[in-house]
Amino acid sequence: MTVDDEHAIQEVAAGLRARGMEVAQVLDGIGVITGSAPAGAREALAGVEGVASVDEQLTHQLPPPDAPVQ
Repeated sequence: MTVDDEHAIQEVAAGLRARGMEVAQVLDGIGVITGSAPAGAREALAGVEGVASVDEQLTHQLPPPDAPVQ
């Protein structure tokens, strides 16, 4: 989560917890909150006052070394 400059990050974190997010870190210096939330909670989290953006973790998987070239 990215928090806008107009809201206290600890208050935003409390709002996210209330909507089901498990907050792992509150990075006050850069205005970012990290953590995890249930699938489908993105819209509810984005609705918390002070949340500027909700970013999902992207995963990548490389093929095994012996896989054919694509």
